[in-house]
Amino acid sequence: MLASFIFSVALVLLVQAEQLLLADESPLFPWIRNFASIGDSYAAGLGAGSRMDWLCSRYAQSYPNMLHTSLLGPNSARTHQFLACSGASSTEILDKQVPALGPDIDLLTISAGGNDIGLTPILSNCIYQFYMAEEDDCASAMQAARHLIADEAQLHRNITRLIDAARPHMNREHGVIYVTGYAGFFGADDNDCDNVTWAVWSTLESQKQYLKKDLRQALNALVRTVNAVLRKAVADADAAPNVRFLDYDAHIAQTRGRYCEAGVREPAPNRPGLAFYEWNTVDAGEDKTALQNRTGGDVPRGSFEGDIAERINQTLREHPDWEFDPEKGFVNKTMRGEGEGEGGGVDGQGIVGDTVHWLLPDAYKRVFHLRPEGQAVVARLLVGDLWVRGPGGGGGG
Repeated sequence: MLASFIFSVALVLLVQAEQLLLADESPLFPWIRNFASIGDSYAAGLGAGSRMDWLCSRYAQSYPNMLHTSLLGPNSARTHQFLACSGASSTEILDKQVPALGPDIDLLTISAGGNDIGLTPILSNCIYQFYMAEEDDCASAMQAARHLIADEAQLHRNITRLIDAARPHMNREHGVIYVTGYAGFFGADDNDCDNVTWAVWSTLESQKQYLKKDLRQALNALVRTVNAVLRKAVADADAAPNVRFLDYDAHIAQTRGRYCEAGVREPAPNRPGLAFYEWNTVDAGEDKTALQNRTGGDVPRGSFEGDIAERINQTLREHPDWEFDPEKGFVNKTMRGEGEGEGGGVDGQGIVGDTVHWLLPDAYKRVFHLRPEGQAVVARLLVGDLWVRGPGGGGGG
């Protein structure tokens, strides 16, 4: 209740600020001249809006780009270093993105941690079952993630090191860092999804996993635990005015943006208000056929996106007569009706060194990522918080 109240107040204040901005065309935050964004696919905005680049799959409706192009207000003096990259773990962000940051940054956003905990094995074993996983495999994947989250030498240490490395790049007088968390994926208020399965093997009725309430609750609890570690890392940074944690989990729930919200019958990939991508989600202005034909570049092995690509590609290699359809799962190409097309497999192994060839359509790889609606929640919440709390209070380096 308190989080919802704060969110509502922040949005009211933001609307008032935007009205003032329109009235006199003055910058909403004139002190923000050097803005930078680092992080993973949640900051890159994978799949949300139009693609801005191929190397890191940054998209125009990502919350960092929303902030720079609209919500922070017009400011011709402001620059934006958009360094977030899909597939990046916290250590990769530390090694590759932080050194590229310029000096004297006024506002920095960081999204990191999701690729550190083994999310893809959970989605594969508990939901999609790319390898026909069973309940024991799901339990093992969940336990492995809990272990990584609880191990202070892993996630907490990595985020702490990331914050510490970023701080010398900040403006010493007022620079502020926002570490953004993650949101639970599922509504768990009723049992309507207990008989729903997203298993991709459409022919194996007896071995399908279902979106049962206890599984949805467990997955949400896992996200909340990640957020708790991120929040603690921010608190332990010993720079409270300068480093802030942005928790938008409750706000996505408030907007009924999760899968399996009460009264929603899944799959519902295109329902209004859905904050995350499902298989076969098509946003306003997108062409479904073009989505399923458009592919991107390489992504790191072991990343969320890379694991999905590798699992689908490997399954297609092992079953050359199959193809992947987001509506039906894996289907036999030889059984398709005449004129429906052959679909596509993959060339070679799909893996070179530490990268995975991203030979998958946008409609596939962005599952469980924020749609523009979800990205807007993060962006507006950040601006509201910034409007209320103002710039940082020193200690930038």
